[in-house]
Amino acid sequence: MADSNTKNSETPKIEELIGKLKEIHLELRQNLANLQQKLGTLDSKPDLLSSLESLKKDTESRASDLEAEVKQLREELKSIKELLGLNVERSNPVDSP
Repeated sequence: MADSNTKNSETPKIEELIGKLKEIHLELRQNLANLQQKLGTLDSKPDLLSSLESLKKDTESRASDLEAEVKQLREELKSIKELLGLNVERSNPVDSP
C-alpha cells in the first residue's frame, strides 16, 4: 500500500518537472532563434566591425592625447607654484598622478 501512495505522490512531481523542462526547451529554442537573427544582422553589416575598430583606435588616440595634456598641465602647475614661492614638496591632490 505504501508503494502505491508513493507512486501517486511522485506522479504530480514528475509531471511538473516535465512541464518545466518543456518551458526551458521552448526558451532555449527562442534564444537560439534570437542569436541566429543577431548573427545574421552582424553578417549583413561587414563594415560594422571595421567601424568599431576605427572607433577603438580613435578612442585610444584621444586617451593618449589627454594623458599627455594632463602631464603638461601638471608640469605647468608645478612651475607656477615655484614662481609663486609655494612649497612644491607638500603633497597636493592636484600634483598626484
